[in-house]
Amino acid sequence: MDKKLDDALRNALMPRDEADLRLNRKIVNHAKEQRAMTQREITQRTMTAKRKGKLAAVASAAAAVLCVTSITVYAAWRYLSSSDVAGSARDISLAEAFAGEQALLINETQSCGDYRVTLLGIVSGEALSAYPHEHNGSIAGDRTYAVIAVENGNGMPMPDVSQEAYGKTELNRNLSSGDTGKERSVCAGKPELFASPLIGGYDPALYNLAGMAGNYTDITEDGVLYRLIECDNVEIFADHDLYLCVTEGTFYNKEAYRYDEVTGKISRNEDYEGLNALFALQVDASKANPEKAAEYIAALGFESDYAKDKLSVELDGSFEVEAGEGNPWGAEAAEYALQFVGNPYAWGEESLTQGTDSSGFTKSVYAHFGVSLPHNTTGQREIGTEVETLDSAQPGDLIFYETPAHAAIYLGEGMVVHAMPEMGVCISEADFDEISEIRRIVDGCED
Repeated sequence: MDKKLDDALRNALMPRDEADLRLNRKIVNHAKEQRAMTQREITQRTMTAKRKGKLAAVASAAAAVLCVTSITVYAAWRYLSSSDVAGSARDISLAEAFAGEQALLINETQSCGDYRVTLLGIVSGEALSAYPHEHNGSIAGDRTYAVIAVENGNGMPMPDVSQEAYGKTELNRNLSSGDTGKERSVCAGKPELFASPLIGGYDPALYNLAGMAGNYTDITEDGVLYRLIECDNVEIFADHDLYLCVTEGTFYNKEAYRYDEVTGKISRNEDYEGLNALFALQVDASKANPEKAAEYIAALGFESDYAKDKLSVELDGSFEVEAGEGNPWGAEAAEYALQFVGNPYAWGEESLTQGTDSSGFTKSVYAHFGVSLPHNTTGQREIGTEVETLDSAQPGDLIFYETPAHAAIYLGEGMVVHAMPEMGVCISEADFDEISEIRRIVDGCED
């Protein structure tokens, strides 16, 4: 879209007085109905044709909505719809869900930092996607999906996902598949951008996309980055304040937001100078399920199961990693892992120096010794042989925890080294959380 025309339309469609929200909703719903597509149309229409159609439509409709509309309606025409984005990700079932009655159109834009972020829409329910999400060995069918659009505030296009520049801008760099998997991702790299639903009353540093079986898919079109986000269904928390945050980085940024432990409210840190968009999600309160929500939170076990006093340990000068019987390679891996203590945590990454999540950490440590591990805890549990108890564990063994899925490397003397959210690579007592499994990796590898 021509920038001058785009700016003129944005100014024309932003009245000084806010229009009636019900009228806005009628206009947006009408736009939604006009863009509803069949499966054949979604798969056959090109992105260029869709953009040309929108430009013609907005040119003819601008005069009609000029006096009654707001930025909400402008966003509905400026960007791809949530259905368009799902269709571009080759998920026809999800595209139909976003075009259906259960979807909530939002089209709210926030400008902060150097970026303009728009929450386009959200939809929740069972079996909405053609690509069921597998988490911890089972299918997570009841999901929430949301779509955001991100633009540079200076008008410069976001790099196309197929271009070399993608991964080299402030918000972008090349990441590899994370703990949750990215089977449906159509992008060549992953931007350094964190977007996640948040639940009022629960610490957002713990309860976010990373722990809620989260996943995302990125595409770019006409200089706009679109992200399709998915996680476990948040509608069960509809009796809480629900939010969606968008900020720089690959994990929740607690400097960008404020969490009031008394009221449970989450808000933007107004003193933060970077990107910290925060949208309120208007979910139907009748869909709240407090009993199911309590069970879900208990299963995650972040606050109740962690023995926080065991999470951060400093080894004294006399500590040595001692090789187990017939397992010198494991001790070498454990010793090697220790040099990265203090380096950052980054969900979905596997850099021992720039940032890694837990399974990325174990993967990269063992890769140094020529041992190939998958970047997810489910796959790593299938490598090597099982060790029955912690008393039988040897340095280099992988220690697994269930809630959430997490992996650590055993050091000996009841200690592990691992990549932990908010803490980075650290040393902890092995029983900081309930151990679900121990695997001796070297037993499954060739010398």
